[in-house]
Amino acid sequence: MKRILLTTTSLVLAAGVAQADVSFSGMGEVSYAKAGAADDLALRTGYDLNIALSGSSDNGITYSMGTDIGGGNTIDRNDDFAIDDQNMGETTPTMTIGYGGLTITAKQDGLDDLYSDSQNGDVGISGSMGGLSFAVVAETSDDATSTSFSLGGAAGGLTWGFVSTDDNGSGAAAQKVTLGYTVSDSLSASFKYDTKGDADAITTVGIKNVMGAITVGLSADDNDDWDASVAYTAGALTASIATDEDSAWEVVSEYDLGGGATAFLTTTESEFTALGMSFAF
Repeated sequence: MKRILLTTTSLVLAAGVAQADVSFSGMGEVSYAKAGAADDLALRTGYDLNIALSGSSDNGITYSMGTDIGGGNTIDRNDDFAIDDQNMGETTPTMTIGYGGLTITAKQDGLDDLYSDSQNGDVGISGSMGGLSFAVVAETSDDATSTSFSLGGAAGGLTWGFVSTDDNGSGAAAQKVTLGYTVSDSLSASFKYDTKGDADAITTVGIKNVMGAITVGLSADDNDDWDASVAYTAGALTASIATDEDSAWEVVSEYDLGGGATAFLTTTESEFTALGMSFAF
């Protein structure tokens, strides 16, 4: 006999061979925003509803698939600094299967290459053995050009990673080595060695220092590029400012109003501006 329980957030189906869940989460947003100097400030509203289906079989296989449904505009206010158009769902959802510590993901042309998200693949496998983590992303089409893999691990305060791809988006193979070291609770350092085909390798070093409510980050490479940031946290308020060698800057601030509500203000050197409130549900 099957038993079905329906709530506002989940649907649970118990049968003889499997148990499945359907869960819902999402956000709604209202803002006064513009995408840049050529845009006008305007009132924007939007929502994004995520639907996740998951289950497990009696032999230990887990599986999940999901999609999202949306409408209007939401604000990418702390990463790409863009006004995103929401739509009525994924045309190609991602299937995820887990078994014995391995995770397999499948989505046609929908998985980011592990070196550069300008390339993509169809199938990914990831997992860990002891202190070693690994991942592979590959295409399955006959004219496949991008296969990438990564390895990573940690020992004490040291973390390390290696990523390789046979196509970095420009038709060239590329590799990247990263190291991170935690000196203390307040101080950490990073190192990256990046090779891209026949181009000169680029070495980048960085440091981050936490001083109470203030966090300072600096990084620079041997190609005359650098980045600097200062972040401040006090109670429900978080704010940060960042700049680089081109004097491009961003100011991002958020205030947690409680109950899933957040007020935000973001502005950048390119005149991206967004003031509004976001509600999680």
